[in-house]
Amino acid sequence: MKTICCILAFTVASWACTTGASGNCEVGSGKTYSTISSCLSAMSAGQTCQVFGNGVSYNETATVPAGSTGNYNSLIANPGDTVFILGVTLNSHAKVNGFHIQNTSSPTSACVSIPSSTTDFYITNNVMYACGGVNESSASHGFIQGNTLSYIDCTSTAPNTGPAMAIHGDHHLIENNDISHVSDGFHFSGSFNVIRKNTMHDTLASECGSHSGNCHIDFFEDEPSAASQYNVLEENTILNNLGANGHGYLTQADVCGGQCFNVIIRFNTAAHLGTAGIIDDNAFSSNPGYSYVKSYNNDWVDVGTGATFDCTNTVTHNSTHGANMNDIFYWPGAQSDFNAYCTDSSTVGTYSSGHNLAYCTSTTCNIHGKNYGSGSFTDDPGNIFGQDPKFVNYAANNFALAAGSPAIGTGTNLTTVAAGDSGSGTSLVVTDASYFQDGSGISGVSGDCIAVKAATNHVCVMTVNYTTNTLTLASAITRAAGDPVYIYGISNGQVVLTGTNPDMGAFPSNAVAPPTGGAPAPPTDLSAIVE
Repeated sequence: MKTICCILAFTVASWACTTGASGNCEVGSGKTYSTISSCLSAMSAGQTCQVFGNGVSYNETATVPAGSTGNYNSLIANPGDTVFILGVTLNSHAKVNGFHIQNTSSPTSACVSIPSSTTDFYITNNVMYACGGVNESSASHGFIQGNTLSYIDCTSTAPNTGPAMAIHGDHHLIENNDISHVSDGFHFSGSFNVIRKNTMHDTLASECGSHSGNCHIDFFEDEPSAASQYNVLEENTILNNLGANGHGYLTQADVCGGQCFNVIIRFNTAAHLGTAGIIDDNAFSSNPGYSYVKSYNNDWVDVGTGATFDCTNTVTHNSTHGANMNDIFYWPGAQSDFNAYCTDSSTVGTYSSGHNLAYCTSTTCNIHGKNYGSGSFTDDPGNIFGQDPKFVNYAANNFALAAGSPAIGTGTNLTTVAAGDSGSGTSLVVTDASYFQDGSGISGVSGDCIAVKAATNHVCVMTVNYTTNTLTLASAITRAAGDPVYIYGISNGQVVLTGTNPDMGAFPSNAVAPPTGGAPAPPTDLSAIVE
């Protein structure tokens, strides 16, 4: 029988646990723990502490001890109960699930703290309010899924917001979290991480104070002092990030010593942002920039209207090998002398752009392409200017493409088969492999699938060698030098290319949902007690 530790609140006296042979609780006879800490201290690897008490507040910060590989120590709230705790410290091979975590008397104390060098942990389905967010340093293989975070570092009655998560580790999957009323979504550094399907909304400059410095609100702030490489930002949504410094994605390489490169920003939606979608630079220093930042198939809606910046996506100051392709830019009104995306003399020569759409609802609309402050948006190949993308419902923030949209089928390939590679085989050399990722060994993350020349000629990627631009494929695929290479399927297995050419924007009109089991499964070893 699986060993379970129980916390019994006085309001649910019908529940009880027995003392098993190991000295811990098993279902059936009489012993209970009056505190979470006493339950956790009695755990051995592979055990679960289940906490009862609908509406009960436990005045404790719980420390979940380390389990072992394949034997998780789990702290869970009884399903259906709203159980309040002050905070959690989570060690290796451990899980926390289903709590309301808040500390209104000390709201800067961490909601969940991950000690240095922790590995293999799960933070799932918790509601975090009036506590200091999720904080970790040098951890690895973390799963942060399905949580709700709001009013971090403060309370709703005295807003002075801080960042939702401070993540500084490798090989994390962070997905399906709802974030609001914060100063930033992520303070970030690390490598081989996937951040997908998160929503950040209603972040207000008026709520920023001493915890957020200059109230420079970003969904994703990556200005690290250590290496930050090969990260994927996919299918996230940013809504109502308002104020003169409301941004989407900051990749800034002023203090990482040339160790910042390779970020994929794709299939994301950013709507109603005060200033900028992407800021990619080195904070105007002489240091190397943040290079190989690839933006494709995103929606930038009402971003930068009346802002202090005059470019939605800025790639400057030695941030080489950037890209902006298959994106949609939409402004509900006039926009005069504005760049959808822009470069400078240090970046323009290695920048790839084209097959984007820009539209203003006003006839006063002057949009440039990659050359800052000059030229026309249509100077870049395949760009469409002045045609309504026909969102399903702009007012309701539904930016899917309605029938007849000029963005359907007018996107393009991301790279090509390299010169000298032709025939067949499982080792494919492309002109630029930095548009793709291979799953990074993260459970629940699929390597990208690609199509060569046509959607019917597709295969999935097993590994990517970014130095040699070589994709190792799951099976052989035919090709010839110069053939176009498209993104076919993304990290959760969703198929995004079904026609001859891809759509522009974040919502492919004929996308195919991931196969059953394509998305990561919830933790499988959380136990329930049956009365």
